[in-house]
Amino acid sequence: MGSKTNQNSDQVQTLNQDDKGVKMTAADFKLALREYYSSHVEETGKGGYTDFKKVIEACMKEVVKPLTVRAGMSAGGEGNWRDELKAQFKGRGRQWIWVAKESVQFTLDRLAGEGFDVVDYERWIATQENAWVRFTGPRVVSGVAMGAFEIRLEGSKVDCPKMLHYIPVDELAEENLNRMVGTPHSLGLEVDAPSVVATEDEVVEEVAMKEEVEETPVVEEEYVDVMDVIEEGDDLDEDLFGDF
Repeated sequence: MGSKTNQNSDQVQTLNQDDKGVKMTAADFKLALREYYSSHVEETGKGGYTDFKKVIEACMKEVVKPLTVRAGMSAGGEGNWRDELKAQFKGRGRQWIWVAKESVQFTLDRLAGEGFDVVDYERWIATQENAWVRFTGPRVVSGVAMGAFEIRLEGSKVDCPKMLHYIPVDELAEENLNRMVGTPHSLGLEVDAPSVVATEDEVVEEVAMKEEVEETPVVEEEYVDVMDVIEEGDDLDEDLFGDF
C-alpha cells in the first residue's frame, strides 16, 4: 500500500498538470529528448549532431522564444532585453545597418498604403545590393520583442519616427548584423545615379595627357604655289606643256 502511495506521489510531482501545462523533471526531458532523437533518425535517416541540433533550435524558436519574451516583460525583468538592445546600438555611428531589400518591401508597401511617399527611397536602394535602416528603440509587437528601425524616406538627415520597420530581437545578434561604415548621406547613397569617383592613378594620367597636348607645338604646313615653283626653275623645259 505504501509503495503504491509513493508511486502515486512521484507521478504527481512529475506529471502534475496546472494552468501552465505538464510539469517535467530534467530526467523526464532527457528521456523524451532521446526518444525524439530516435524518431528523428528513423524518419529522416540523419543521425548527425548538427542536424538534430537545428531541429531542436527550430522547436525552441517556435515554442520557447515567445515564453521568454513574456517572461522578460514580467515584473523584475522588463528592462533586461530592452537595455541590452539599446546598449547594442549605443554610440556614434552604430545605429545604421544594412538589411535585405526584400525584408523592407513589406514595410514600404505598408507605408505607401498609409500615404507616405516611398518613391525616392525605392529609387535609392535600387542601385545598391541592400537597403538601409536606422535603429530607434526596442518595441513589443504582437507580444514579440522587436527592434524598431526608421526608414528615412526623406533622407537620412530627417527624423522619421512614424516610418518604422521591425526586426525580431533574436535576429539582431551582433554576428548577424551588417553595420554601415557611415550614414547613407555621407556614403553618397541618396542620389539617383551615384557618380563614379576616379582613382588617384586615373586622375594623374589624365592631367599628364592634358599637359602633353598643351606643350606639343602646332606646326602649320606652308602653302606652296606650283606656278611659283615653275617660274623660279632655271632648268625648266619650255616644251613641257607643248602638247597641251
